[in-house]
Amino acid sequence: MSHRILCVDPDESARSETVEHLRSELSDLDLSVLTAGSVESSAEALRQDLVAVVTEYDLPDGTGFEVIRRADHASPDAGVVLYTDTDPDSLDTTRLEGALTEYVGKGSVFGNERLAELLRTTIENRAQGSYPLPQTEQQRLLALRSFDLDNPELLEALDRITDLAAEHFAVEQSSINIISEHSQEFLACYGSAEEWDSIDREDSICTFTILEDDNVMTVPDVTEDPRFESRSETLIDMGIRSYMGANLVAPSGLVIGPLCVYDTEPREFSLADEAYLQKLAATAMDLIELHTQLDAAKEGER
Repeated sequence: MSHRILCVDPDESARSETVEHLRSELSDLDLSVLTAGSVESSAEALRQDLVAVVTEYDLPDGTGFEVIRRADHASPDAGVVLYTDTDPDSLDTTRLEGALTEYVGKGSVFGNERLAELLRTTIENRAQGSYPLPQTEQQRLLALRSFDLDNPELLEALDRITDLAAEHFAVEQSSINIISEHSQEFLACYGSAEEWDSIDREDSICTFTILEDDNVMTVPDVTEDPRFESRSETLIDMGIRSYMGANLVAPSGLVIGPLCVYDTEPREFSLADEAYLQKLAATAMDLIELHTQLDAAKEGER
């Protein structure tokens, strides 16, 4: 699972030195370091889900405070560090209203070590609390690995399931997703969901669906659900304003992922809607089980 960090500094040499130090000190973590030299050039990176933002104060088109305020809006859970030579006594950080995690003097003797230490703590704390895990997580992952999910005939059959789901609910996007240890993979998709790549599990709605005791979860409006509030803009950009997911439950009773439908508008789903999607999810699981057994039989004949 990649941890995205944004480093904003107008001095290219200083920025490169900071990035190199962080990659060296945090080499045991999967870092993805994005860089920018101004408030404006940081805008695109700030639209991504960031675990931390490191910014200079003096920028060519503003100050680091503007970057911090934007980061607080886009990624409120991110750690934010003002990493600068600017005298802290000259800065009125009270205007940031808690958006700033810490000030670190760039030129101080142990400044770069302190920066790396802060980022490590931020990443580790987020990894521990970013999403809940089923009590049977390890058994669930073993069950997931037991299925042959690369069979082209299976994937073609699952595509038909997502087609049926989309048609029944009159939505433009549907998918069958599997939840691996750190990511969500799209096994079969309908509509523009076919363009989606795998996503980090912490960004996934479905990682909450697999926790449901009744194996179905609805979200009438992602902007009003506190679990997804910080990611609602990204979800809406993907065409996801409302959501329903029904779990694919293996014969062992363990869940490998859900079948999902997504609507571009807020939407309530009825009990009949939930029951229909669960039937399709059960059919999808039957297909996965059948193809795995057939593949095993063919392998045994060789």
